[in-house]
Amino acid sequence: MIGFDFFLDQYGIFLSVVFIFIGLMSFVYGLATVRGKGHRLEFYLMLLLIVGSGVGVALCYNLLLIYILWEISTFAVWRAVAYYRGDREISAATITFLVNFASATIMLVGLLVLYLDNGTFNLFEISVISDTAAILILIGILTKSVTIPLHIWLSPAYGAIPSAMGGSLAGIAENLGAILFLRLFTMGGNSPPGFLNAVAWLAIISSIVAGGVALRANRLRSLLAFSTISQVGFIMLAFAVGGTYGVLGGVLYIAAHALAKSGLFYGVGIVEDATGEDDLRNVACLLKLSPVLAVSMALLAGSIVGFFPMIGFFSKIFVVVGAVEKTVYFGIGAIVAAVFTLLYITRFYHEVFFGERYDAQKIRAKRPSYVGIAVTFVLALVSLLLGIFFFQPVQYLTSGGI
Repeated sequence: MIGFDFFLDQYGIFLSVVFIFIGLMSFVYGLATVRGKGHRLEFYLMLLLIVGSGVGVALCYNLLLIYILWEISTFAVWRAVAYYRGDREISAATITFLVNFASATIMLVGLLVLYLDNGTFNLFEISVISDTAAILILIGILTKSVTIPLHIWLSPAYGAIPSAMGGSLAGIAENLGAILFLRLFTMGGNSPPGFLNAVAWLAIISSIVAGGVALRANRLRSLLAFSTISQVGFIMLAFAVGGTYGVLGGVLYIAAHALAKSGLFYGVGIVEDATGEDDLRNVACLLKLSPVLAVSMALLAGSIVGFFPMIGFFSKIFVVVGAVEKTVYFGIGAIVAAVFTLLYITRFYHEVFFGERYDAQKIRAKRPSYVGIAVTFVLALVSLLLGIFFFQPVQYLTSGGI
């Protein structure tokens, strides 16, 4: 305990370092991409709030304070989505705010029920979680973690948000629900009977369905949105099955997905800025645009899929093993979701970098941002190094016991 309702443990410190790193990459990427577009002070302020609220939730044990940080994150994401002030951006921001605020209000009712049952907001002193409290809190968690059917705000938000801020949305803000679920339900050990199994099935269905939609998506950001829904579903599955492999795999997968999806978001932003296109069917053969970007996005895509030796490989293996330990049916569901990930990521990467359609004159109309390419490369390199030296984060996370 360090006072002010915060504490330090391996999971919180590890996730905080990941979130701060993602925030730093967003800051650097933003220096090169938001120049001259106005509202720059607001951009950096909202970025700071997203990172700060993510770190706060990772280290907080007071449920009421977690709710306040939760709402700060919602406010920051709302303003970030509306950054460009166009009709489409304002509409997407409105949907984002209303859906998240309504679900958080429902969650607050659940937290109050939890308080009435236990007489405390302290996570470590919660001994009883009623069905009513669990369901109400879960609604807020599933909305923040974009789990089907409460995912409806994410695709419009991805389509409107600046790419520099989109990395922080994908890497930080969408993980708050999973972190609260881990702290309250998985590690607390007081969930109602059958609750965790029900959440596991919901996570599997969400991951598979979103993967199928991503496979059919043509808009770059829409594909990224449903990819995120699918991957966060994988994280929720890990925490729902629990156990050593489930918890460890889920925490590592938050890091793997945060690094990879942020990098892919920045990469898509580079492609959009350079070509003026956001349709997968009109963007092709960009290997000629930037070989470094192609290699970087190959590594990031490989981490999302779970290719060796990326960090995504080890985290996904841990999740699948944890799921199989619980029941073979969860393991089969996790593998099916992973297959969909392989299919849509392969289609995405092939169409962008090796597709047949190629308009050289249009591609050369604007040079890609070298800073953006560098940021994407750094994220890919970190994902690779974490995979090569995966035993280091694993040893750190397990040093305090699971």
